[in-house]
Amino acid sequence: MSGKNAGNERTKRHYYHHLKHALGRSDQTIRQIARSLTRFETFTGRRDFKSFDQRQAVGFKESLTKAGLAPATVHSSLNDLKLFFGWLALQPGFKRAIKPSDIDYFNLSEKAVRAATAPAEKSFPTLQMIERVVAVMPSESAVEKRDRALIAFTAITGIRDGALVTLKLRHFDEARRLVLQDPKEVSTKFSKRIDTFLFPLNDVFEPIFLDWIAYLKSELLFGDHDPLFSKTALAQDDDRCFKADGLSREHWANAAPVRVIFKDAFRRAGLPEFTPHRFRDMIVSEMYRRGLSVSEFKAWSQNLGHEGAMTTLTSYGKLSLEEQGQLVRRPKSQDEEPLTLSALDEALRKRGL
Repeated sequence: MSGKNAGNERTKRHYYHHLKHALGRSDQTIRQIARSLTRFETFTGRRDFKSFDQRQAVGFKESLTKAGLAPATVHSSLNDLKLFFGWLALQPGFKRAIKPSDIDYFNLSEKAVRAATAPAEKSFPTLQMIERVVAVMPSESAVEKRDRALIAFTAITGIRDGALVTLKLRHFDEARRLVLQDPKEVSTKFSKRIDTFLFPLNDVFEPIFLDWIAYLKSELLFGDHDPLFSKTALAQDDDRCFKADGLSREHWANAAPVRVIFKDAFRRAGLPEFTPHRFRDMIVSEMYRRGLSVSEFKAWSQNLGHEGAMTTLTSYGKLSLEEQGQLVRRPKSQDEEPLTLSALDEALRKRGL
């Protein structure tokens, strides 16, 4: 069967409406679910959802595995299908057609689930790598100044790129060195308010960013409601081809151009490419390296927007093999007490943190 199934399309529209307005799912999450449903329909040849049974579930599961998709992708796709058909089995016209027991056949084996949910090895830039990137970046034109400040700012805030492209000039409190991520205006994760002070990582990044603020205000005459980092303005050259022509006063529509800027900057410095999000791992790595106290660790963790320090410990900044070896093998004084995750968690609770 080729083409779209009109009945399926109506059903999916109702489901997406339910996800958005009843469950509060983000547009990004809904797009991911839509991709999973498209994979399933492609496998079944667009057969009506009412024809669903355990054979389709098993066959689709096997097709995902044979397609060579990452275990995490297979796992998330099957979960999307389980939730969809679980919802569909409760809808009028589908209650008799879909057996809840058939939905269970989307389940993976315990071994496959462990493989899919195991923490992935993540590479991230070191502070020294980012310093090298910034050092070789040009800073003559407005666009070059923006790109350089963009990377320096991300390094000392760990801000997510979705929030980065929605910041306005007034969201930075210069006197307090504080970035105010108000979810009413800034696109934060889970629409959570995050107040981030500039991290004191070195003596280079903060001055670069502050010079950028001064440039926006004094040279470009940007006001409080203008973007902190605006998109490139375009003009036509003599051949009627588009070229960069300074900065506009508009926000980027999404974070994709920012990721390109980061990758290009690392490539020019002769280093592996990294996205803005990997800077968060760098900051957590610095937290380990600097031997912060429990209270300091909590403050840095909160500065990243984490509800608890355990999120920081378990999700970001995994130690390199060399760092692991140094810490395991370094001599310990007799008075030194080992700090375990449970001990740190207990210490935070005692402090009400």
